[in-house]
Amino acid sequence: MKSHKVLVLNKFYFPLAVEGIEKTFGNVFSGSVIPLDISYEMDDNNQINQEIIEYFTPVTNVKDWLALPIRPFDEYIQTARGPVRVPSVVICSSFDRVIYNKVQFPTKQNILKRDNFTCVYTGKKLTKDELSVDHIVPRSKGGRDTWENMVCCDRLTNSKKASLTPEQAGLKLKYKPYRPKNGMTLDLYKDEWASFLKNC
Repeated sequence: MKSHKVLVLNKFYFPLAVEGIEKTFGNVFSGSVIPLDISYEMDDNNQINQEIIEYFTPVTNVKDWLALPIRPFDEYIQTARGPVRVPSVVICSSFDRVIYNKVQFPTKQNILKRDNFTCVYTGKKLTKDELSVDHIVPRSKGGRDTWENMVCCDRLTNSKKASLTPEQAGLKLKYKPYRPKNGMTLDLYKDEWASFLKNC
């Protein structure tokens, strides 16, 4: 198996370091770090896109981690009990905050789910193929990839809006975008993590 590196995060989910497999599993079994079960977004061809993290789940029970299935893109090690998935990211467990059951990023799929596949400008519920994600404040004007700045939008409407703000395009939001309340939501480091995992 090729050399694999694991990203270590602190209690604020900021990167601290990278470690090897042997040290990582030692820390997992000692309880000093918690591995993250990462799920990636599916692209339009129903293929996994490892450049976009949809959400991740901290796996606090070692037995639960050992029982995780090995996906085609996962690194793994062979043990007496069979193959075991190697985590790509772990988080330090010695902190005074609650471990969230799910941590989500503002990916296309998560934005569509949050907005119930409904265009925020027209109020029409459409299919996934008819929808895109719009940045309320365009990236060209400093808009960021955040839950509050990304909304579900009819592809045709989004094409007409282009790099304009809703006011400039004569559009009004039917509701204010929000962060999902089930678990924790993050904006920072989505792209950085995806880049790191892609090159591990």
